[in-house]
Order: sequence, then C-alpha cells, then structure tokens
Amino acid sequence: MRGEYRIISADAHVLEPTDIWKNWLPEQFQDQAPKLVKDQDGGDAWLTPGSETPDPIGLTATPGMPWDQFRWTGVTYDEARSGCYNGAERLKDMDTDGVDAEVIFPPQRTIGYWLGHDDDAAVLAGVEAYNNFLWDEFCAPDHTRLLGMAQIPSLGIDTAVDTLRKAKARGFKGVVVSCWPSGGDMISEDDDPFWAAAVDEGVPVTIHINLISRSQRQAARQGQARLYGQGQKDGKREMAGARAAASLAGVFSMVPSTIGQLIFTGTFERFPELHVCMVEVSTGWIPHFLEQMDDKYWRNRSWSDIPITEPPSTYWYRNMSATYIWDPAGVRQRQQVGVDNMMWSTDYPHHGNDWPHSRKVITETLAECTAEEREKILAGNAIRIFQLDD
Repeated sequence: MRGEYRIISADAHVLEPTDIWKNWLPEQFQDQAPKLVKDQDGGDAWLTPGSETPDPIGLTATPGMPWDQFRWTGVTYDEARSGCYNGAERLKDMDTDGVDAEVIFPPQRTIGYWLGHDDDAAVLAGVEAYNNFLWDEFCAPDHTRLLGMAQIPSLGIDTAVDTLRKAKARGFKGVVVSCWPSGGDMISEDDDPFWAAAVDEGVPVTIHINLISRSQRQAARQGQARLYGQGQKDGKREMAGARAAASLAGVFSMVPSTIGQLIFTGTFERFPELHVCMVEVSTGWIPHFLEQMDDKYWRNRSWSDIPITEPPSTYWYRNMSATYIWDPAGVRQRQQVGVDNMMWSTDYPHHGNDWPHSRKVITETLAECTAEEREKILAGNAIRIFQLDD
C-alpha cells in the first residue's frame, strides 16, 4: 500500500454535522447535547449547556476562502463546504487538493465540552458518539484514505486503556489524548498502563497541541461563562475575538512542557517502542528546544536523579514526531528537527489551510529537499507511524 500514498495530510479535522448528536448520542443524554444556534452576526454556532456564549463555526468551515475574508462569526452551514462534515465530499476535496489520505482529528469545541462534563456517564456517551460517527459515518466511504483518530475519554486510566484497545480492535490507526491518561494535571506513573497498552496494541498516541485535564476544562468553562457574559453586557464584542486570536499563539506555550514531561520522567525509557505525535505544533522551534533540553540534562544529571540514560534529544528522535502546516523555518532545519520526525498537514477545514493550493505550497516550501526527504515528510513518515502499509 505504501506506493499508493504520495501526499498525506497528517492533521485534518471534522466540522460537526448539524445532526451529529441527534443521530449518535443516546436518547437519555439529548438534553445535554450541544445545540446549534445563531451567533451575533447571524451565523451558525454551537452552544453547550452551561455556556452563555455560543462558539461560531466561522473559522472551521470555509476552506478556500481568501485570508482577508475569513471571519469568526456570520458563517452558516449553507456557506460551509460539505467536505467539512461529509466524508464522501471530503474525498472529493482531497482529490482537488491532490491529497491521498488525511489523519483526522475531532472538532475541539464540542469534544472539549464532553471531556469537561461534570457527569461521568455523559463524558463517555459524548466521546463514544463522536467516535462512532467518525468510524461508521465520516470515514466509512474509505477507511484507507480517511484515517480517523479515536478520541480517548477523560475518565481515568481504566477507561482510557479500554477505549484504546477497543479502538485498535475496531480498526482505528491511532488515538488522540486530550489530557494525561490517568486524568492528572501532570504526567505520573499512573499513566503507565496506558502507554503500556499503546505499545502492546501497536497504536501511536497523538496529542493535538496541548493537554487539558477535566478539572481544568470545568474551571475554564465557568470562568469563560462569566467573562463572556460581562463582555456582551458591556457591548465589547471584540473582546471574544481578541481572546480567540491570542489563543492561537498561547497554545504553543504548553507544548514544550508536554514533551519535557514525557521525556524527563522516563516514559520512553520504560516504553521504548511508544510513539507520541505532537499535532499542529510546527517544527521550526524544535532544534533550539532539543539543544536546551540536552544542555540541562548534561549540567544536572549528576545530582537530579533524572530517570533517563540518554540525552533527551535521543528520545525525541526515536519516539516522537510533530506535524506542521506552513513552516519554512522547520523545513530549513529539517536535519536538526529530524527528517523522520516531521509530517506535513493541511489542517483542513480550519482557516490555516491552503486548500485547494496545497501542491503549490508543497512545491515552494520543499524545493530544497531531496526526493527522499520530500517523500518522508509528505507520506513516508505517516505511513510508518500510523502503520498504513499493514
């Protein structure tokens, strides 16, 4: 199968179809489902129970729109490309863009709601509804091209392990964790059964940008409800947009911590066959980060009892990878990043994508790469990591 893949987007997303929760969420949880409402500019938005302000679909629904026309609010499902939420139509958009396969991640707004829900049963119901939709509906037109990542619930280690094993048995090529598997705010040995299960099942673990515990999501939701409500009361609609824009940069402050925790706590020392992919984090910053981690290791290894036997960069190159969308700095430093450790992506249908001009962007940004380097970044690494040639 390896020869059939030339270009793989290692990070794409789903826009929730309007009927996802009606069709896939059990009846007893329908009153807890996110509701489709109108935003302040007449666009469609998802309102979750307990929130005072809906989350617009605008920046996640209009691939191909000129950058200066992107807008957060005022976009309806009638304007959204059907490939955003329909798998068969997604395949057509991929053909237009020259993309052979996509690794697909969940919509952050509604999945984040379920992961932070107060009721354990609702968490599991919401996550299972999404996973069932992803496998049985969205990816069903072609599971060899639409490669959904099964979402792991935020219900502790036993549920995390059980979900991973069931996902592998079902046919998923990988899983995505949105908090540490045992549920803590930081990594701990309580997470080890999950890493062990991932190795046992041969499943790569993906992390989409950052990890947020269930309790942190609950606290953030309560704080945002107060903040957004006050902003609307004062007529300061621009505040919400400014916060959203700021978060695009702020999320990257958490990525080095996640990598550092995985490496310095000896996770990859204990589980040398584990692979963790950091999704949508870019790569140009990684050489400096690796350099600094190695320096801190050499300077402090004699007294700090760090449970690793090799420099930190060793574990990055052996056990981790990252995806990027547009990253000329990372491509220029590809030898330091690790040509085997980086994967190109579109982020379709989010507003950072270049659809339908991905091949043009690829040609421009990979112009200095050798044919072997290009093949690895565009497809070979994804084939190996997600075991697409099995």
